[in-house]
Amino acid sequence: MKTRTLLAHCALALAISLHSICGVEARQFRQLRQIASPTTNIATLPANARPVSQMHPLSREQVAPLVEKVISAWNTAQLGDMLGTEFYDSSRLTDAVNRLATRDATLRLQSVQGVQTLQQYYDGEDGKLVSIVSATVRTQLEFNDPQNGFQRRPGVNEYILKITQTAPPP
Repeated sequence: MKTRTLLAHCALALAISLHSICGVEARQFRQLRQIASPTTNIATLPANARPVSQMHPLSREQVAPLVEKVISAWNTAQLGDMLGTEFYDSSRLTDAVNRLATRDATLRLQSVQGVQTLQQYYDGEDGKLVSIVSATVRTQLEFNDPQNGFQRRPGVNEYILKITQTAPPP
């Protein structure tokens, strides 16, 4: 009797599992689609550029003052002038800062955490050394909120800088 009850329970469990498996097979999985993004390739050199024979990475001491200069231009009219022609949708960024940030808001540099030289080449027009550098930066946005008082918003961001230096030809 126990064997028959056990077999009946096993048959019932098998029927339930087959029913649930058949239901899953009728479904399909979502396909992954690539997210649209601007088509820029950091490895592509400009038309008038010559590659360097050996890359000379820029140090944190060389990059930190330039990052400080960009951050001090935040929430001012000079920010738009500092953005390069390669910066995707620069007017949208400056409009967003002007529209969303209060006039007394300031962005403060807390630290430059890491610097990596991504690409270097000689500019063909004037022979200057151009370095594309990534800097990971810890910042803090400070502003006065009428309802909540003084506010601090820390953040970590990556800045991609195009640094041009005078250099002898290769």
